[in-house]
Amino acid sequence: MSRIARVFFISAVFSFVCPPLLAHHGAGIFDAETTVSLTGTVTDFQYVNPHVLVYITVTGVDGAETAWAGELTSPNRLSRMSGEVRWHKDVLKPGDEVTMTGHPTRNGSPAIDITRLVDANGVALIGGAR
Repeated sequence: MSRIARVFFISAVFSFVCPPLLAHHGAGIFDAETTVSLTGTVTDFQYVNPHVLVYITVTGVDGAETAWAGELTSPNRLSRMSGEVRWHKDVLKPGDEVTMTGHPTRNGSPAIDITRLVDANGVALIGGAR
């Protein structure tokens, strides 16, 4: 087999085998049948690829604090969304009070796939009107 034929053959094999390996991960870790709403204080906001991350501390009725992580879509997609708030790297700051609503993880770890995020003034940063 010539060198060109080998390169073509290997390229053809990789074109069929690799796409599933390169596919984006699913949201299977989140329980789409359950929705939770959490109000807390932002501790960190990461406007990074592949997903924007919001970290908050939630104080329970017993006074215990729990650190929660929330996941959004990509920064590029958020910045192109139309709405009341223009998304950028400084839209949330540590100390901001927010309410995150979304789907929790199936394994019970403190993380959610955010479907709605509202600031302390009642402005929906994502997920619809006030």
